[in-house]
Amino acid sequence: MIVKCDLLLKVTMSSPRSTMSDSIREMYQFSVVDYCMFGGMLILSAACGIYYGFFKRSTNTSSSTSECEDEQDHLPEAGVPAKKPTNTFGSATIDEYLLGSRKLKAFPVAMSLLAGYISGVTILGTPAEIYNFGTQYWLIAVPILLMGVAVCTVYLPVFCSLKLNSSYEYLELRFNPYVRSMASVMFVINQMLFLPMVIYVPALAFNQVTGFNIYVIGAIVCVVCIFYTLLGGIKAVVFTDAWQVVVMFISVVVVVIIGTIALGGPGVIWDRAVEGGRIDFFNFNPSMYERQTFWAVLIGGFFYWTSYNAVNQTMVQRYMSLPNLKTAKFSIYMFVVGTAIFVSVCCYTGLLLYGKYYDCDPATVELVTTSDQLFPHYVMESVGNLRGMPGLFIAGVFGAALSSLSVILNTTSGVLLEDILKGLFRVTPSSLVANIVVRGSVVVLGLAAMGCLFIVDKLDGILIVSATLAAIGNGTTGGIFTLGMLVPWSNTKGALAGGIAGALLSGWISLGSQFASAAGEVVPHKLPVSVDGCIEELITNTTIVNPIYPDESGVFPLYRLSYHWITPIGVTTVVLVGSIVSFLTGPRDLRYIDPELISPVVHRFLPRESFSYFGTANKGPTCVSEEMQTQTNIPVDSSAPYGTAANGQNGRVKARN
Repeated sequence: MIVKCDLLLKVTMSSPRSTMSDSIREMYQFSVVDYCMFGGMLILSAACGIYYGFFKRSTNTSSSTSECEDEQDHLPEAGVPAKKPTNTFGSATIDEYLLGSRKLKAFPVAMSLLAGYISGVTILGTPAEIYNFGTQYWLIAVPILLMGVAVCTVYLPVFCSLKLNSSYEYLELRFNPYVRSMASVMFVINQMLFLPMVIYVPALAFNQVTGFNIYVIGAIVCVVCIFYTLLGGIKAVVFTDAWQVVVMFISVVVVVIIGTIALGGPGVIWDRAVEGGRIDFFNFNPSMYERQTFWAVLIGGFFYWTSYNAVNQTMVQRYMSLPNLKTAKFSIYMFVVGTAIFVSVCCYTGLLLYGKYYDCDPATVELVTTSDQLFPHYVMESVGNLRGMPGLFIAGVFGAALSSLSVILNTTSGVLLEDILKGLFRVTPSSLVANIVVRGSVVVLGLAAMGCLFIVDKLDGILIVSATLAAIGNGTTGGIFTLGMLVPWSNTKGALAGGIAGALLSGWISLGSQFASAAGEVVPHKLPVSVDGCIEELITNTTIVNPIYPDESGVFPLYRLSYHWITPIGVTTVVLVGSIVSFLTGPRDLRYIDPELISPVVHRFLPRESFSYFGTANKGPTCVSEEMQTQTNIPVDSSAPYGTAANGQNGRVKARN
């Protein structure tokens, strides 16, 4: 998210378009077929909401087969027919609306995870990153794959065993309500600030190729997204994401294939990239100030992706919509492989753009106002003559935006109910009130995103604040969850102290670097470009100035750090400070800790006495199915029967081998 906000910052600081740029852009405009392609994507999205809201609903009120309440209260008596859903609007229950009754399939959820993370900013920003700074960022595919292993091994088994509705509920079970509230409030604020930006960038690209008003198209997309999210809930979100990611992938791949053939094949593109200094995979410079290095991408990328995908509620909610741990792992592995492939395609697209514009940089001659508009400009110039192709591409970009927006709306509404209303204010709403809160939140958040479109391109400060909160959110929450799951002796005081320290430090670095960048004290060093091949009219009407980079030696060192290091610093600070404070204030007695709250990779280091408390932390009336339970490494003692613990609070009996 830091990368996304960094790219968005460039968009809002752009200069006015030149007359020459406008005249050339008029050559490439949408046709009727292109508008039909784009409109079809919006209509299908709305249809998914109607289908899953009214025609594909659960036929019974049981929210999950693993909940005791359902088994006791909803099973029909002999000779009495099962009750039909009393709610005729959309999903039958809140559990169905937010979690799909935990019965979704692995592949659609994997595609939804991919679509939710790959936004329009990724499609437009990643090629620009490669075009301007070279291929070092391409190594991000490696930490993405490693992240999948870490999530499935360390974090996911805990969430699956506890069977929680919200990931932040874990923090209350492990520490106390204050830690949970700190993380959930931070999440809500961060998502509210990011909502309008998800729509703004693709709307800007749409404006570039059609001349259509940014705010009108943004409002239309917001309304469609609110509609199908409001009606269909997580089912509509997941299955709409699934086909949207297919459109997104096809649109980019088709453009890349056509472009590669037009330039003479991958060999020509590679040779031009080598000559232009774009090929660099092994920059082992140990400096933390350089934007892209081998160490920054691998280490920083791993911390960022793991912190986000392991504990962020937008991801965990969809993990929990699956029926068991095995299915959830399979879905995550498909997600990380798909993401690595898609990001690689976007990175190759950056080389394709350079192969096309290696001797006539569109930004220098003001054909585009920002680097993020390079890809849309290329699409219109290269395949704009093929009816439907520009429409397919923009439909893919907006499909990515819709998927990200719908996920945020659905997830944030769930956090407002579970963590804010129930967790922070200790209110237990009725089913009707819960429905009103969740669905009302979707509408209010969507309308707020729509309203913020009018100010997001005029107020640079909101971008700086959003980037800062993203850094704080990823580093702090990732660190607190890691502290809770991997450091058994950590206590509440340690979690609060570590969380505050991590938030302050990562926020200080992020906010300081954003202000230093806005003031021109720190400027990313782009690789050189050329205009030797441009037509004379473009050069004549353009003042070409060689970039002059400021002396950054006088800038405070923390403000010069590459954005890759912000999340690792935040996570490390939380874990170190939290561990130290926990020791100083009295570490938790491991003999009485519930092992269910600790990652299975640490179970072998826990004292044997602790396993008699297995399952006592989660006092809710849940009957976790055996499929969702995780096997733990409990030492075997033949002299004493071990591994069975009775939970007096909820009557659960769990066996662990």
